[in-house]
Amino acid sequence: MKIVDKTNETWKIGDIVIDNDERKGIIKKTKDDDFVIVRIDEKHVGDYFSGLAYEAGINMYCLQRKASEFYKVNDNNGNEEWQTGDVLKHKGNNDIGLIVESDIHEYCLINITTNFIFTNGYDNIADLQKDNREYWHKVNAKLVIE
Repeated sequence: MKIVDKTNETWKIGDIVIDNDERKGIIKKTKDDDFVIVRIDEKHVGDYFSGLAYEAGINMYCLQRKASEFYKVNDNNGNEEWQTGDVLKHKGNNDIGLIVESDIHEYCLINITTNFIFTNGYDNIADLQKDNREYWHKVNAKLVIE
């Protein structure tokens, strides 16, 4: 199997983000040039701006570091786009996983917390994601192998 080296995703204004508690927000810039995660769900109350925002930072880098429990989704339905090399986190027990492509060009998920390789191989990442997205989500992370 090969591991693809990836860099962290960078958020931008307009990105939709969500966390494990299903707090969902959109990245916005305030009139004072601060960056905030503005609440777009009705289930939770934010900590900033009278409950309207989950987190705030003086720049995008600061916001992303302060709100590390949030992860980017690619559309308004909360769907992530997974790809080879992505680091995933299990929603139930916080195990860490990695999407890899085998030498026979099948995609699979490795739980690197428990060293468990899932036996299901998939012809494409969309099928892998379909079967696993209920339990796993993509996180901004860099895997360091020593």
